[in-house]
Order: sequence, then structure tokens, then C-alpha cells
Amino acid sequence: MIRNSIVMSMALIMAGRVCAVTPMPEQMLIDFEQGFDESRMSVDEGRARIVEVNGGFALQLDAAPNKRVKVRLRPESGTWNLKDYVNLAVDFENPGDHEAWFRMLIKDAGTKDDSWYRPNLSHNGWVKPGEIRVFPALLVRHKYKNKAVRPDYMDRFPKMHGLPHAQMLVWFGVDVTQVSEVVISLEPKEVHQTLRIDNLRGSRRASPELLENDPEAFFPFIDVYGQYMHEEWPGKIHSDEDLVKARLAEKKDLAAHPRPMSYNRYGGWKDGPTFKATGHFRVEKIDGKWWFIDPEGKLFWSAGSTSVGRPVMKLDLSLKRHFYDGLPDPSDPVLGVFYSRNGMDYESMSTVLYKKYGDNFKTDADEISLRRMRSWGMNTLGAWSKVAAVQPAELKMPYTWILWVPETLKPVHKLYDPFDPEFEVRLIKAVRYHAETINDPYCIGYFCNNEIHWGEDPQEVVRNILACDDGVHAKQAAIRHIRERGGEPSEPGDEDLLSFYRHLLDTYYRRARSAIKSVAPDKLYLGSRIHDGAMRKEVASAAARHCDVVSINVYEKDLDQFNIRNPRDVPFFPEDKPFIVGEFDFGSLDRGKFFAGIGFAADQRNRGENYVHFMKSGLRNPRCVGAHWFSYVDSATGSRYQDAENANCGLIDSTDSPYPELIEAIRGFAPEMYPYRRDCKLVTE
Repeated sequence: MIRNSIVMSMALIMAGRVCAVTPMPEQMLIDFEQGFDESRMSVDEGRARIVEVNGGFALQLDAAPNKRVKVRLRPESGTWNLKDYVNLAVDFENPGDHEAWFRMLIKDAGTKDDSWYRPNLSHNGWVKPGEIRVFPALLVRHKYKNKAVRPDYMDRFPKMHGLPHAQMLVWFGVDVTQVSEVVISLEPKEVHQTLRIDNLRGSRRASPELLENDPEAFFPFIDVYGQYMHEEWPGKIHSDEDLVKARLAEKKDLAAHPRPMSYNRYGGWKDGPTFKATGHFRVEKIDGKWWFIDPEGKLFWSAGSTSVGRPVMKLDLSLKRHFYDGLPDPSDPVLGVFYSRNGMDYESMSTVLYKKYGDNFKTDADEISLRRMRSWGMNTLGAWSKVAAVQPAELKMPYTWILWVPETLKPVHKLYDPFDPEFEVRLIKAVRYHAETINDPYCIGYFCNNEIHWGEDPQEVVRNILACDDGVHAKQAAIRHIRERGGEPSEPGDEDLLSFYRHLLDTYYRRARSAIKSVAPDKLYLGSRIHDGAMRKEVASAAARHCDVVSINVYEKDLDQFNIRNPRDVPFFPEDKPFIVGEFDFGSLDRGKFFAGIGFAADQRNRGENYVHFMKSGLRNPRCVGAHWFSYVDSATGSRYQDAENANCGLIDSTDSPYPELIEAIRGFAPEMYPYRRDCKLVTE
């Protein structure tokens, strides 16, 4: 065994979290002590063997340069039931001279393949030379595979993807009651790697003991600062004085960490080559790599975050008032103004910011968001960054602006009917409404709408359009299109339906470009932020024809591949057009949050590691010109106002506190970004 591994793991856990309940005994799944049945292990690639370590035993993987080692570990019989646990923890030790990179895949009997990408449950992790690391892999619960994973008290927490203590119940992951196999792979690097593995075990209680024993006493469970009340962790805010101390400490930190010296005023590569300057952002392919070119003619790769600025966290109290402790009285002469809808809605973040910054909290919170972005080495304010419109001249940063025209074509969620004569008119008005962006050199360009649901079955989308009322412009266009092809709209063939689907897409992207360029010809058209549920090959191809930069929201481990679910959509987006990642993130469950988000990590350190890994994959991609984190601030612990998301997705938490491990990784990588893009070996797609 790795020396005192379980004692060390508990010490590490308790150092970061003083539990308010009795710790739950860990469930040992596999150790490698004498008597271990090696039939429970198989080696697919490379060299793996059981070795003696400090009087015990561990499984050692040895990977030669540019080689992989891949092992499978299984139960003695049947499957493991890990419903009672949040984590499947593993002890990793790196006795070598180089950092080791591993991947870990948790499978149930229904997991179809060994893909490291969603919908499978996998992790990336890194172990430093000489380090022993306890890696608390998340047990993400697939809520549809087996309803038995849903706790009895689930109905007490409506509209929440994650439940206390941190049970993620989502549309991917595994049946945690029937874990059949753990696959661990030491991934290829240019150096020799050695990694020792021991003590696979279920750890951390999934169901809060207080909730089980006395449900009524569990409530309220969220404090006035938006934090989970029944756990402790480093940096947790306990008083208004803590907020003030955090403000003063961060002021010193930001002063000690200025913006990277290699950035020019736009965040472009000051020390890099110079190209044609137009006074606006543009794109150009140089030596096989696409780049933004900033207004001064410098190479620019967009590293940013969405929703930068004074954070807003509105709570719906009509259903969840009993969740919250210490909320101010609506009659409070100062804090009472943060209530609305007759006391049914409450803006919790404003209370925190007022306590932290005082009367001028709105301006101060905007300003510090810009100072943070600059200090952390980010160079772009992504979508929904309202601070972009009110930036002081001395802090000004490049930004992307998102335009919105409301949904009118019901069969396609979030889509304004592109055949409606008013479509371009409405979009032109949306641009002119923010006229200050049109000639602003810091404005990179415009997204038009967000994550349109283009449908999983293109033919079915068109059938639904044909079933609309006769006054729907898209229906009229579909009838004309099918008849022009010689088909019959009442009984259209599959090719007729698919042809109109392509025509629908082309019309949307073409008319959106036309409208934007008619009033802002110098700004880039950045597309509609294609998301996971709309990765049809026809969508990307239409966007590539008309967008200056195609935008895609990618919640995966990296950009080494777009994880397309349906074989019909392969190849996806082969066109030689630049693209930008509109959203990505990684969340974890070790700071009082219950839902990691779609992109997940084992702990806060692992969030930072995954950020760097993702960014490097984008920089290696010859067509990728940027990636924006989602989001500047976590969603509320009890869920966002509009939906069930309650994720650890933020750069900062509900107390306006940055996550130090994540920020350290972001800040540390920023000066390397441009040299890495210049020198890295490009991915062959």
C-alpha cells in the first residue's frame, strides 16, 4: 500500500473541510496487498505490475516516452454499489522525475465504449514528481439509467441538478449502484512516466446525515452569503468582517500581479510579428494557423470569460424561501431594496457586494472584475459581459457582444423565423441599440442568439414546421422549396425535408450576416454559439459559409475532437474556417457546491489543471482562435432563477471570492499562451 494512504486521505479531506456530520467510513474497493486476485486486473497497453512500496503493495504503471499504459480494474464479482458516496477516490504516487498525466474512466454495464468524452464519466489528472495525491473522482449520477439513484428526499429540492452534499443527477455519467469497471490510462508524453495506484474506494458521504435523521432541522441550509451551511472549507466567509478582509487582501494580490508584460493594450502579442492594422479586429490565416489580428495589427488569441462585471444572483423565494438563513427584512431601509415581485424575488449578490464594498458597490464590483481579468491574464470579455459597455478608459478590454432577437419559430427553440421579412429589421435594431459598439475598436464582433436548438432529426424539424399555421413564414418557404424540387408538401420525401433544412440554416446565417454587416461592416460576425445538442454537420457547414468566425460551445475535456453523438454527423465541421469556443468550464464539489456543471473536475486544483489542458488543446488547433470560460460567477447554490443549474462554474463564488487554485492556474498559463501557440505541434484533424 502507499504509506498511510487512508489516514493521509482523511487528513487532507479534513484540512479542507470540517464536517458538520459524522464522517462516513470509506468503502474499500481494491487494494493491492498480498492475496490480491490479479484476475481482477487486465492490461490493455504497456507495462503494469504490482510492486512493494513501504512495506505494502501498489500497482505501478511505467510508460516509455510517447507510449500509453492502460489497465482495467474490476470487482471481485458482480458490480460495486457506490450510491452512498460522492467520490471514487484513488491514491496516486509519482516516484519519477516528470509529471504524470492519467485518465480515469468509471463504467457501468451500460457504458458502450472507452471514450474519455461525454456522455461517459471520466477524469483527467496530473501527479507531480515525488507527489502522493489523493484524487477524489466524482461519481456523476445518471438520473435516467436507474431511478434507484434518486434519494427519497429529492422532492424537497426542486429545480436543482445537484443535491446536498453533492449528488449530481444529470443526463450523463453512470449508474452508481452498478459500477462495473474502472479504467486508468497513463497517457503518452514525450518523457518517461511512472505512476503507482492504490486504494480505490468510495469516499465522502453523499446523503447528509442531518437530512436523513432530522429533515426539518436541515433547513435552512444556505446562509446569507449564498453558501452551504452544513460544511466548512478553506476561504469560507463567516462574517461581514471576513468580506472586508478578503477585499483588502485581494487588493494587494492584484497589485502584485499586473497584466502579462507580453500583452499590448488590446491583449494581443506585443512581442510577436506585426500585420496589417485596420483599427478593428479581423481574422487571418498565417503559416497554417488562424488568428485574430487586433486593431494594431498584432496576433491575438482570445482567452476570456462570459458574464464579466457586477455579478447578479437573483433567487426565487416563492418556492425556496425556507432554503435561506439570515435574509434581511424587506423593510430594511438599505438591503430591503434588493427584493422585488412583492418580496418573492431577492438579489442575494447585491447584499454581499454592499457589505463588501459599501454604497458604491455597483461601480466597485464592475471595476474589480476588470482588474481581475487583466491580472489573471485574460484578454476578452465574453458574451453577457455587461461591464463591456461601462469600461473605464484605463481598464478597457476587448469584448464580444451578444445580440438577441426573440424566438418566433416554435419548432426550433430560440430561433426567430429567418424567412420573416422583419428578421433583418429586428437584428439591425439590436445592433443599433448598442450603437457605441459599432465603431469601438475594442469590440471584436457579434454573436447572434445563443444555442439554437436545431433539432436531433433534421427531417422531423421540417415536418414540425410544415405542421405550423399557414401564416408562419418558414412553413410558406418550406412549401415553396419542396414544390420547386418537384415534391409534394403534404407527403414530402426525406431528401426534400433535408434540402429545406439546409435552406433554413443557410437563410438564417446568411440574413444574420447581411443585417449585421449593413450597420457594422467592420465588426466580425461570430455566429450563434452552436451547442452540444445541435452539432449537426449541416449546422456547422451553414455557419462556416457565412460567419467570419464560427462559434461553438464545447463542454468536453479538450478540443482534440468534437464529440459527435451521431455517426451521421461525421465529419463535423471540416471547413477551413476559424472558430471560437463560446463556453467551456470545469467545476468540482469541494467548496460547498452540489453540481459541478457539465464539465467537471475532481477538486479545485483539478479545475485549474483542466483549464490549462483545454486551453492548450485549443492553441494546438490551427482553426481555433479563442476560448471563453463560462462563467465569471457560480450559479446560486439553490439554483439559478431561470432553471435548475446550481453549478460550481465560476471564477468567483457567491461571496465574490475568486477560487485561488483555479486563478493560480489561469494566471500562471497566461504568459505562456502566445509562445505555446507559436511553438506547439498542431493537431491534425
